Amino acid sequence: MAFCDEDLNGYPEFGDSDEEEIDTCSPSLCLFCEAIFTTCELALSHISKIHGVPLLQLLQTRSCDFYSYIKIINYFRRHKPPAHDYQTVESLQGLTTLDQSYMIPECEDDGLLQFDVEGYQESHLQLGLASKDNSPVTLSANEYEALKSKALQLDQLKRELEDLKSQYTEDLTCLRSSAQRLISSGPLSSMTEYGDVSTPPTVGVNTSKVHSLNDAQDDGYIGSYSHYSIHMDMLQDKVRTDGYRQAIVRNSEMFKDKIVLDVGCGTSVLSMFAAKAGAKHVYAVDMSDIIYQAMDIVRENQLEDRITLIKGRIEEVKLPVDHVDIIISEWMGYFLLFESMLDSVIFARNKWLSVDGLVWPNRCKILMTASCDPGLRQKNIDFWEDVYGFKMTCMKYEVCKEGLVQTVNSSHIVCPPVEIQVCIVLLYF
Repeated sequence: MAFCDEDLNGYPEFGDSDEEEIDTCSPSLCLFCEAIFTTCELALSHISKIHGVPLLQLLQTRSCDFYSYIKIINYFRRHKPPAHDYQTVESLQGLTTLDQSYMIPECEDDGLLQFDVEGYQESHLQLGLASKDNSPVTLSANEYEALKSKALQLDQLKRELEDLKSQYTEDLTCLRSSAQRLISSGPLSSMTEYGDVSTPPTVGVNTSKVHSLNDAQDDGYIGSYSHYSIHMDMLQDKVRTDGYRQAIVRNSEMFKDKIVLDVGCGTSVLSMFAAKAGAKHVYAVDMSDIIYQAMDIVRENQLEDRITLIKGRIEEVKLPVDHVDIIISEWMGYFLLFESMLDSVIFARNKWLSVDGLVWPNRCKILMTASCDPGLRQKNIDFWEDVYGFKMTCMKYEVCKEGLVQTVNSSHIVCPPVEIQVCIVLLYF
Protein backbone atom coordinates (compact mmCIF):
# COMPACT_ATOMS: atom_id res chain seq x y z
CA MET A 1 0.00 0.00 0.00
CA ALA A 2 1.12 3.55 -0.66
CA PHE A 3 1.05 5.93 2.31
CA CYS A 4 0.47 9.46 1.09
CA ASP A 5 0.99 12.45 3.36
CA GLU A 6 2.33 15.06 0.97
CA ASP A 7 0.35 17.88 -0.59
CA LEU A 8 -1.26 16.98 -3.91
CA ASN A 9 -0.99 19.65 -6.62
CA GLY A 10 -4.29 20.77 -7.95
CA TYR A 11 -6.35 19.59 -4.96
CA PRO A 12 -8.87 22.00 -3.40
CA GLU A 13 -7.56 24.25 -0.64
CA PHE A 14 -9.13 23.85 2.82
CA GLY A 15 -8.12 27.11 4.44
CA ASP A 16 -5.04 28.48 6.19
CA SER A 17 -3.35 25.64 8.08
CA ASP A 18 -2.03 28.15 10.63
CA GLU A 19 -5.56 29.06 11.64
CA GLU A 20 -7.51 25.84 11.24
CA GLU A 21 -7.39 22.88 13.57
CA ILE A 22 -5.18 20.04 12.35
CA ASP A 23 -7.09 16.89 11.35
CA THR A 24 -6.49 14.17 13.94
CA CYS A 25 -8.61 11.41 12.42
CA SER A 26 -7.35 7.91 11.77
CA PRO A 27 -5.44 7.25 8.52
CA SER A 28 -7.87 7.26 5.62
CA LEU A 29 -7.85 4.46 3.03
CA CYS A 30 -8.99 5.31 -0.48
CA LEU A 31 -12.32 3.78 -1.52
CA PHE A 32 -11.00 2.58 -4.88
CA CYS A 33 -7.30 1.80 -4.46
CA GLU A 34 -4.81 0.96 -1.73
CA ALA A 35 -3.52 4.49 -1.12
CA ILE A 36 -3.62 5.68 2.50
CA PHE A 37 -3.71 9.33 3.55
CA THR A 38 -3.05 11.08 6.83
CA THR A 39 -6.19 13.26 6.57
CA CYS A 40 -9.74 12.78 5.37
CA GLU A 41 -9.45 15.85 3.10
CA LEU A 42 -6.46 14.45 1.22
CA ALA A 43 -8.22 11.11 0.75
CA LEU A 44 -11.41 12.74 -0.54
CA SER A 45 -9.42 15.01 -2.85
CA HIS A 46 -7.55 11.97 -4.19
CA ILE A 47 -10.87 10.18 -4.80
CA SER A 48 -12.17 13.21 -6.69
CA LYS A 49 -9.04 13.94 -8.79
CA ILE A 50 -7.68 10.45 -9.48
CA HIS A 51 -10.87 8.35 -9.56
CA GLY A 52 -13.31 11.05 -10.68
CA VAL A 53 -15.85 10.41 -7.89
CA PRO A 54 -17.02 13.91 -6.75
CA LEU A 55 -17.74 13.28 -3.07
CA LEU A 56 -16.55 16.76 -2.09
CA GLN A 57 -18.71 18.36 -4.75
CA LEU A 58 -21.69 16.37 -3.40
CA LEU A 59 -21.07 17.85 0.05
CA GLN A 60 -20.86 21.32 -1.48
CA THR A 61 -24.40 20.99 -2.84
CA ARG A 62 -25.59 20.56 0.80
CA SER A 63 -27.95 17.79 -0.36
CA CYS A 64 -25.84 15.30 1.63
CA ASP A 65 -25.85 15.52 5.44
CA PHE A 66 -23.52 13.74 7.88
CA TYR A 67 -25.67 10.58 8.06
CA SER A 68 -25.99 10.28 4.27
CA TYR A 69 -22.22 10.71 3.97
CA ILE A 70 -21.62 7.87 6.46
CA LYS A 71 -23.98 5.58 4.51
CA ILE A 72 -22.25 6.38 1.20
CA ILE A 73 -18.77 5.60 2.59
CA ASN A 74 -19.98 2.30 4.08
CA TYR A 75 -21.77 1.47 0.79
CA PHE A 76 -18.53 1.82 -1.14
CA ARG A 77 -16.64 -0.20 1.50
CA ARG A 78 -19.21 -3.00 1.45
CA HIS A 79 -19.97 -3.39 -2.27
CA LYS A 80 -16.73 -2.03 -3.83
CA PRO A 81 -18.42 -0.72 -7.04
CA PRO A 82 -16.23 0.58 -9.89
CA ALA A 83 -15.44 4.29 -9.69
CA HIS A 84 -16.73 5.00 -13.22
CA ASP A 85 -20.30 4.21 -12.05
CA TYR A 86 -20.28 7.24 -9.73
CA GLN A 87 -18.51 10.06 -11.53
CA THR A 88 -21.35 12.59 -11.33
CA VAL A 89 -22.97 14.34 -8.37
CA GLU A 90 -26.36 13.07 -9.56
CA SER A 91 -25.26 9.43 -9.36
CA LEU A 92 -24.01 9.98 -5.82
CA GLN A 93 -27.21 11.71 -4.77
CA GLY A 94 -29.03 8.45 -5.46
CA LEU A 95 -27.11 6.93 -2.54
CA THR A 96 -28.24 9.51 0.04
CA THR A 97 -31.44 7.51 0.75
CA LEU A 98 -29.74 4.22 1.69
CA ASP A 99 -31.30 2.33 4.61
CA GLN A 100 -30.05 2.36 8.22
CA SER A 101 -27.96 -0.82 7.80
CA TYR A 102 -25.31 1.32 6.09
CA MET A 103 -24.78 3.26 9.34
CA ILE A 104 -22.77 0.29 10.64
CA PRO A 105 -19.04 0.73 9.85
CA GLU A 106 -17.55 -1.78 7.43
CA CYS A 107 -13.96 -1.09 8.55
CA GLU A 108 -12.66 -0.61 12.05
CA ASP A 109 -11.28 2.90 12.71
CA ASP A 110 -12.24 4.07 9.21
CA GLY A 111 -10.68 7.52 8.93
CA LEU A 112 -13.17 8.67 6.28
CA LEU A 113 -16.03 8.17 8.76
CA GLN A 114 -14.40 10.76 11.03
CA PHE A 115 -14.62 13.55 8.46
CA ASP A 116 -16.21 16.72 9.86
CA VAL A 117 -18.94 17.05 7.24
CA GLU A 118 -20.77 19.93 8.91
CA GLY A 119 -17.53 21.80 9.58
CA TYR A 120 -16.47 21.38 5.95
CA GLN A 121 -19.84 22.54 4.67
CA GLU A 122 -19.82 25.53 7.03
CA SER A 123 -16.32 26.65 5.98
CA HIS A 124 -17.22 26.02 2.35
CA LEU A 125 -20.23 28.28 2.74
CA GLN A 126 -18.04 30.98 4.25
CA LEU A 127 -15.66 30.71 1.30
CA GLY A 128 -18.58 31.10 -1.13
CA LEU A 129 -17.69 27.96 -3.13
CA ALA A 130 -20.99 26.47 -4.27
CA SER A 131 -20.53 25.65 -7.96
CA LYS A 132 -19.34 22.35 -9.37
CA ASP A 133 -16.12 23.87 -10.73
CA ASN A 134 -15.42 25.73 -7.46
CA SER A 135 -15.80 29.14 -9.15
CA PRO A 136 -17.32 32.05 -7.17
CA VAL A 137 -21.11 32.34 -7.23
CA THR A 138 -23.13 35.56 -7.08
CA LEU A 139 -26.08 35.35 -4.71
CA SER A 140 -29.11 37.60 -4.42
CA ALA A 141 -29.69 39.42 -1.14
CA ASN A 142 -32.48 36.99 -0.20
CA GLU A 143 -30.35 33.95 -1.05
CA TYR A 144 -27.47 35.33 0.97
CA GLU A 145 -29.69 35.99 3.99
CA ALA A 146 -31.17 32.48 3.73
CA LEU A 147 -27.70 30.92 3.66
CA LYS A 148 -26.57 33.13 6.52
CA SER A 149 -29.60 32.08 8.57
CA LYS A 150 -28.85 28.40 7.87
CA ALA A 151 -25.23 28.89 8.93
CA LEU A 152 -26.38 30.50 12.19
CA GLN A 153 -28.75 27.59 12.80
CA LEU A 154 -25.93 25.11 12.26
CA ASP A 155 -23.75 27.05 14.67
CA GLN A 156 -26.53 26.95 17.27
CA LEU A 157 -26.96 23.19 16.78
CA LYS A 158 -23.21 22.76 17.22
CA ARG A 159 -23.32 24.61 20.54
CA GLU A 160 -26.29 22.53 21.68
CA LEU A 161 -24.40 19.35 20.76
CA GLU A 162 -21.46 20.49 22.87
CA ASP A 163 -23.83 21.12 25.77
CA LEU A 164 -25.31 17.62 25.40
CA LYS A 165 -21.82 16.12 25.33
CA SER A 166 -20.96 17.97 28.53
CA GLN A 167 -24.18 16.79 30.20
CA TYR A 168 -23.50 13.22 29.10
CA THR A 169 -20.03 13.36 30.65
CA GLU A 170 -21.47 14.65 33.93
CA ASP A 171 -24.21 11.97 33.97
CA LEU A 172 -21.69 9.21 33.26
CA THR A 173 -19.48 10.45 36.11
CA CYS A 174 -22.47 10.41 38.48
CA LEU A 175 -23.41 6.90 37.34
CA ARG A 176 -19.91 5.60 37.96
CA SER A 177 -19.84 7.24 41.38
CA SER A 178 -23.20 5.71 42.31
CA ALA A 179 -22.12 2.27 41.12
CA GLN A 180 -18.92 2.46 43.14
CA ARG A 181 -20.85 3.41 46.28
CA LEU A 182 -23.26 0.53 45.77
CA ILE A 183 -20.64 -2.17 45.26
CA SER A 184 -18.12 -0.96 47.82
CA SER A 185 -19.55 -2.95 50.73
CA GLY A 186 -16.56 -5.13 51.52
CA PRO A 187 -13.22 -5.36 53.36
CA LEU A 188 -11.63 -2.73 51.10
CA SER A 189 -14.21 -0.03 51.83
CA SER A 190 -14.97 2.16 54.81
CA MET A 191 -17.65 4.35 53.24
CA THR A 192 -19.69 6.15 55.88
CA GLU A 193 -22.92 5.83 53.90
CA TYR A 194 -22.94 2.09 54.57
CA GLY A 195 -21.13 2.16 57.88
CA ASP A 196 -17.66 0.92 58.76
CA VAL A 197 -17.16 -2.38 56.96
CA SER A 198 -13.37 -2.39 57.11
CA THR A 199 -13.56 -5.63 59.12
CA PRO A 200 -14.59 -8.74 57.14
CA PRO A 201 -18.20 -9.75 57.90
CA THR A 202 -18.89 -12.54 60.36
CA VAL A 203 -21.71 -14.99 59.59
CA GLY A 204 -24.80 -14.26 61.65
CA VAL A 205 -23.67 -10.75 62.66
CA ASN A 206 -24.82 -7.56 60.96
CA THR A 207 -21.59 -5.65 60.35
CA SER A 208 -22.91 -3.12 57.80
CA LYS A 209 -25.53 -0.42 58.03
CA VAL A 210 -28.19 0.36 55.47
CA HIS A 211 -28.64 4.07 54.93
CA SER A 212 -31.94 5.45 56.18
CA LEU A 213 -34.80 6.04 53.77
CA ASN A 214 -37.45 8.72 53.84
CA ASP A 215 -40.66 6.96 54.94
CA ALA A 216 -42.70 8.44 52.10
CA GLN A 217 -40.08 7.37 49.53
CA ASP A 218 -39.84 3.91 51.11
CA ASP A 219 -43.62 3.41 51.12
CA GLY A 220 -43.95 4.69 47.56
CA TYR A 221 -41.24 2.39 46.22
CA ILE A 222 -42.57 -0.68 48.05
CA GLY A 223 -46.18 0.14 47.21
CA SER A 224 -45.38 0.14 43.50
CA TYR A 225 -44.62 -3.59 43.77
CA SER A 226 -48.11 -4.28 45.12
CA HIS A 227 -49.52 -3.67 41.65
CA TYR A 228 -49.92 -6.81 39.59
CA SER A 229 -48.97 -5.22 36.28
CA ILE A 230 -45.30 -4.77 37.24
CA HIS A 231 -45.03 -8.46 38.13
CA MET A 232 -46.74 -9.43 34.89
CA ASP A 233 -44.20 -7.34 32.96
CA MET A 234 -41.29 -9.07 34.73
CA LEU A 235 -42.72 -12.58 34.30
CA GLN A 236 -43.50 -11.94 30.62
CA ASP A 237 -39.90 -10.83 30.07
CA LYS A 238 -38.95 -14.27 28.75
CA VAL A 239 -35.25 -13.52 28.25
CA ARG A 240 -34.88 -12.37 31.84
CA THR A 241 -37.08 -14.89 33.70
CA ASP A 242 -36.13 -17.91 31.59
CA GLY A 243 -32.48 -16.96 32.08
CA TYR A 244 -32.93 -17.35 35.84
CA ARG A 245 -34.86 -20.62 35.38
CA GLN A 246 -32.20 -22.20 33.18
CA ALA A 247 -29.37 -21.08 35.46
CA ILE A 248 -31.04 -22.70 38.47
CA VAL A 249 -32.45 -25.85 36.84
CA ARG A 250 -29.28 -26.64 34.88
CA ASN A 251 -27.24 -26.38 38.07
CA SER A 252 -29.63 -28.35 40.28
CA GLU A 253 -26.72 -30.21 41.91
CA MET A 254 -25.64 -26.91 43.49
CA PHE A 255 -29.11 -26.42 45.02
CA LYS A 256 -29.69 -29.99 46.23
CA ASP A 257 -30.32 -30.04 50.02
CA LYS A 258 -29.30 -26.39 50.35
CA ILE A 259 -30.94 -23.60 52.39
CA VAL A 260 -31.87 -20.75 50.05
CA LEU A 261 -32.82 -17.11 50.72
CA ASP A 262 -34.85 -15.25 48.06
CA VAL A 263 -34.46 -11.46 48.55
CA GLY A 264 -37.43 -9.49 47.15
CA CYS A 265 -39.28 -12.63 46.09
CA GLY A 266 -42.32 -10.95 44.46
CA THR A 267 -44.55 -13.73 43.11
CA SER A 268 -41.98 -16.28 44.41
CA VAL A 269 -41.12 -17.65 40.96
CA LEU A 270 -37.39 -17.86 41.79
CA SER A 271 -38.20 -19.61 45.09
CA MET A 272 -40.20 -22.22 43.20
CA PHE A 273 -37.39 -22.68 40.68
CA ALA A 274 -35.01 -23.34 43.60
CA ALA A 275 -37.43 -25.75 45.28
CA LYS A 276 -37.88 -27.69 42.03
CA ALA A 277 -34.09 -27.82 41.67
CA GLY A 278 -33.85 -29.69 45.00
CA ALA A 279 -33.36 -27.02 47.65
CA LYS A 280 -33.97 -28.32 51.17
CA HIS A 281 -35.86 -25.16 52.12
CA VAL A 282 -36.37 -21.67 50.70
CA TYR A 283 -37.02 -18.53 52.76
CA ALA A 284 -38.67 -15.91 50.55
CA VAL A 285 -38.74 -12.29 51.79
CA ASP A 286 -40.68 -9.34 50.36
CA MET A 287 -42.02 -6.17 51.93
CA SER A 288 -44.84 -5.44 49.47
CA ASP A 289 -48.36 -6.85 49.70
CA ILE A 290 -47.70 -9.09 46.70
CA ILE A 291 -46.39 -11.61 49.20
CA TYR A 292 -49.98 -12.55 50.11
CA GLN A 293 -50.57 -13.62 46.51
CA ALA A 294 -47.20 -15.40 46.61
CA MET A 295 -48.47 -17.47 49.56
CA ASP A 296 -51.47 -18.59 47.49
CA ILE A 297 -49.20 -19.33 44.52
CA VAL A 298 -46.91 -21.50 46.65
CA ARG A 299 -49.89 -23.43 48.08
CA GLU A 300 -51.42 -23.82 44.61
CA ASN A 301 -48.20 -25.50 43.46
CA GLN A 302 -48.02 -27.66 46.62
CA LEU A 303 -44.66 -26.26 47.73
CA GLU A 304 -45.71 -24.81 51.09
CA ASP A 305 -43.64 -27.44 52.95
CA ARG A 306 -40.47 -26.32 51.10
CA ILE A 307 -40.99 -22.55 50.89
CA THR A 308 -41.53 -20.14 53.81
CA LEU A 309 -42.68 -16.63 52.91
CA ILE A 310 -41.81 -13.72 55.22
CA LYS A 311 -43.20 -10.17 54.89
CA GLY A 312 -40.85 -7.31 55.79
CA ARG A 313 -37.66 -5.48 54.87
CA ILE A 314 -34.67 -7.78 54.56
CA GLU A 315 -32.78 -5.43 56.91
CA GLU A 316 -35.38 -5.96 59.66
CA VAL A 317 -36.76 -9.51 59.37
CA LYS A 318 -35.63 -12.47 61.48
CA LEU A 319 -34.96 -15.78 59.79
CA PRO A 320 -35.48 -19.09 61.59
CA VAL A 321 -31.92 -20.08 60.59
CA ASP A 322 -28.51 -18.59 61.40
CA HIS A 323 -27.18 -18.81 57.88
CA VAL A 324 -28.12 -19.81 54.33
CA ASP A 325 -26.17 -21.59 51.60
CA ILE A 326 -27.44 -19.63 48.60
CA ILE A 327 -28.97 -16.17 48.09
CA ILE A 328 -31.05 -15.63 44.95
CA SER A 329 -32.60 -12.32 43.94
CA GLU A 330 -34.04 -10.65 40.87
CA TRP A 331 -32.61 -7.32 41.97
CA MET A 332 -31.64 -6.02 38.53
CA GLY A 333 -33.71 -3.19 37.09
CA TYR A 334 -33.55 -0.80 34.14
CA PHE A 335 -29.90 -0.02 33.37
CA LEU A 336 -29.05 -2.70 35.96
CA LEU A 337 -29.15 -0.49 39.10
CA PHE A 338 -32.50 1.32 38.81
CA GLU A 339 -34.52 -0.74 41.31
CA SER A 340 -32.11 0.12 44.16
CA MET A 341 -32.11 -3.43 45.61
CA LEU A 342 -28.39 -4.08 45.36
CA ASP A 343 -27.64 -2.71 48.83
CA SER A 344 -30.30 -5.02 50.31
CA VAL A 345 -28.71 -8.06 48.62
CA ILE A 346 -25.31 -7.04 49.97
CA PHE A 347 -26.84 -6.64 53.46
CA ALA A 348 -28.34 -10.14 53.28
CA ARG A 349 -25.03 -11.53 52.06
CA ASN A 350 -23.09 -10.01 54.95
CA LYS A 351 -25.61 -11.12 57.58
CA TRP A 352 -26.75 -14.59 56.56
CA LEU A 353 -24.59 -16.11 53.83
CA SER A 354 -22.29 -18.93 54.95
CA VAL A 355 -18.56 -18.57 54.36
CA ASP A 356 -18.62 -20.89 51.33
CA GLY A 357 -22.07 -19.72 50.20
CA LEU A 358 -23.15 -18.42 46.79
CA VAL A 359 -25.04 -15.39 45.51
CA TRP A 360 -27.05 -15.83 42.29
CA PRO A 361 -26.37 -13.87 40.13
CA ASN A 362 -22.87 -13.02 41.35
CA ARG A 363 -21.63 -11.03 38.36
CA CYS A 364 -23.37 -8.42 36.25
CA LYS A 365 -22.27 -5.88 33.68
CA ILE A 366 -23.71 -2.94 31.80
CA LEU A 367 -23.35 -2.74 28.02
CA MET A 368 -23.82 0.44 26.04
CA THR A 369 -24.30 0.87 22.31
CA ALA A 370 -25.49 3.56 19.90
CA SER A 371 -28.81 3.63 18.08
CA CYS A 372 -30.07 5.71 15.18
CA ASP A 373 -33.88 5.75 14.86
CA PRO A 374 -35.28 8.70 12.86
CA GLY A 375 -38.84 7.58 13.67
CA LEU A 376 -38.18 7.72 17.41
CA ARG A 377 -36.63 11.18 17.07
CA GLN A 378 -39.64 12.37 15.08
CA LYS A 379 -42.04 11.01 17.70
CA ASN A 380 -40.29 12.27 20.83
CA ILE A 381 -38.22 15.31 19.81
CA ASP A 382 -39.30 16.82 16.48
CA PHE A 383 -42.92 16.54 17.70
CA TRP A 384 -42.40 19.69 19.78
CA GLU A 385 -41.70 21.82 16.70
CA ASP A 386 -45.41 22.07 15.88
CA VAL A 387 -48.01 21.15 18.51
CA TYR A 388 -51.44 22.09 17.20
CA GLY A 389 -49.86 25.07 15.46
CA PHE A 390 -47.77 26.17 18.46
CA LYS A 391 -43.99 25.92 18.94
CA MET A 392 -42.85 24.15 22.11
CA THR A 393 -39.19 23.66 21.25
CA CYS A 394 -38.02 24.24 24.82
CA MET A 395 -39.57 20.85 25.67
CA LYS A 396 -37.14 19.07 23.34
CA TYR A 397 -34.20 19.66 25.63
CA GLU A 398 -36.12 18.50 28.70
CA VAL A 399 -37.26 15.31 26.94
CA CYS A 400 -33.65 14.50 26.04
CA LYS A 401 -32.74 14.48 29.73
CA GLU A 402 -35.15 11.63 30.51
CA GLY A 403 -34.26 8.01 29.93
CA LEU A 404 -36.50 5.97 27.62
CA VAL A 405 -37.00 2.25 28.24
CA GLN A 406 -38.06 0.26 25.20
CA THR A 407 -37.14 -2.54 22.82
CA VAL A 408 -34.77 -1.38 20.06
CA ASN A 409 -34.93 -2.80 16.54
CA SER A 410 -31.59 -4.46 15.71
CA SER A 411 -31.45 -2.60 12.39
CA HIS A 412 -31.16 0.67 14.33
CA ILE A 413 -28.01 -0.40 16.17
CA VAL A 414 -25.07 1.42 14.56
CA CYS A 415 -22.04 0.17 16.53
CA PRO A 416 -20.93 -2.88 18.54
CA PRO A 417 -21.82 -2.86 22.27
CA VAL A 418 -19.18 -1.65 24.73
CA GLU A 419 -18.85 -2.96 28.28
CA ILE A 420 -18.72 -0.33 31.03
CA GLN A 421 -16.01 -1.87 33.18
CA VAL A 422 -16.64 0.19 36.31
CA CYS A 423 -20.16 -1.22 36.64
CA ILE A 424 -19.21 -4.89 36.82
CA VAL A 425 -20.75 -6.06 40.09
CA LEU A 426 -19.14 -8.84 42.14
CA LEU A 427 -21.31 -10.21 44.94
CA TYR A 428 -19.02 -12.36 47.00
CA PHE A 429 -16.59 -11.94 49.86
